[in-house]
Amino acid sequence: MGKNGTKIIKLFLKFFFVFLFLQFSYTLVQAQSREVRQSERRYEQQLNQEKKAYEKRRKATLKHRNEIQTQAVRDRMKETEKRSRRYGRKQKQPFCKIFCNKKRPR
Repeated sequence: MGKNGTKIIKLFLKFFFVFLFLQFSYTLVQAQSREVRQSERRYEQQLNQEKKAYEKRRKATLKHRNEIQTQAVRDRMKETEKRSRRYGRKQKQPFCKIFCNKKRPR
């Protein structure tokens, strides 16, 4: 076997272990009692509420920061944000490349 054979085997093993993990986690989810599911749902709802409250506070803070600036500074801030979004978007890698090209520590 050459390099391609070992790559194929590694890829197969990666997907095989992911498949086993999903099967194992699925059986664990099926075995949960009703109380456990309800407590998990309540916990998720609590996390969502905290997340929404955080976002609301964050937006209010950003709005206040923007309001205390002069008009010229606001315009410069807006231009800088547009420029950073436009150029930063190109540097983002797709998820499939990040997942497949992950380097392992030795």
